[in-house]
Amino acid sequence: MDSFPRLLAFDLDGTLLRSDGTVAPRVRDAINSLKRRECVLVLSTGRPWAQVTRIAKEIGGVDYYVCLNGAMVVGADGSRLTERTMSPQQTRTSAELARQLIPDIALAADMADGRHIWDQHFVHEFPADFAIDAVRVPDAIAAVDGPVLTWLLDCKELDPLRAIEILKPRMPPGTEVRPSGLETPEIVASGVNKGSGLAQVAKMCGVDASDAWVFGDGLNDLDMFGWAGCSVAMGNAHADVVAKADLVAPSNDEDGVAVILESLR
Repeated sequence: MDSFPRLLAFDLDGTLLRSDGTVAPRVRDAINSLKRRECVLVLSTGRPWAQVTRIAKEIGGVDYYVCLNGAMVVGADGSRLTERTMSPQQTRTSAELARQLIPDIALAADMADGRHIWDQHFVHEFPADFAIDAVRVPDAIAAVDGPVLTWLLDCKELDPLRAIEILKPRMPPGTEVRPSGLETPEIVASGVNKGSGLAQVAKMCGVDASDAWVFGDGLNDLDMFGWAGCSVAMGNAHADVVAKADLVAPSNDEDGVAVILESLR
C-alpha cells in the first residue's frame, strides 16, 4: 500500500459531513491540500447526484461523484458517465416481490433521468438538506415509465435489516437488496455498489485499487472498503464497518477525515 493515495473517496453523511450537514473548514482545507498533489477526488454516496452538487462546490476540486451507492457515476461537469439500471422486468418483479413479502411496504423509484416516483405513503428519514422534488402516486410500480436505478423500501415497523434478510433469498435473477445507508433498504441490479462504482472511476483514471483510500461509516460502505487499498472508518461508524477498516478516525463531528489526511502530508 502506497504511503500517499492517488485516489481519495469519501462517503458523505456521517463521514465527510458533520451531523448538521456542513463541511468543517478543517476538513475542506485538508482535502484541498492533498488535491494539489494531483490526487483524484471522489464523493461516494447513497445520495442522488442532484443532492451532491452543493457539497462538491463547497469542497472544491471534486473530480467524480459515485451516486446512489454505485448506480450512477457522474463527472465534475455534471455529465453522467455510467449508469446501472434494472431491466423493465427486473424493476417490476422485484418491486412486486417486496410488496408481497413485506406488509404495508411503500416504494420509491430513483429514475435514470433524475426523477423520483414515490408511493403516497412512502416515508423517509433523509438528511435535512435534501430537497427532492418527488412525484407521489397511488402506485409507484404502475407509474414507472422508464429505466429505474434503485427502489427504496419503506418497511414501516419492520427493522430494515430484517426486511433485507426476508427478501434476499427470493430476489429475481439480476437483482439484489442491500442497506442504502438510510433506514430504507434498496433494490438494485446485481453487483451495483460503491466498490463497483469506484472501480469504474479508477479504470477511467488509470489508478489501481491498491492506491485508493476510502472513508465511510455505514453498511453501504463495506463494498468499497473491500475494494480499496486502505479503508478508514469513522469513530461513529457501524461496528461491522470498524471491524473491516484498516484505520479508524475520530468521528465526523471531530473532523476525523481531516485528522487522517493531515497525517499524510
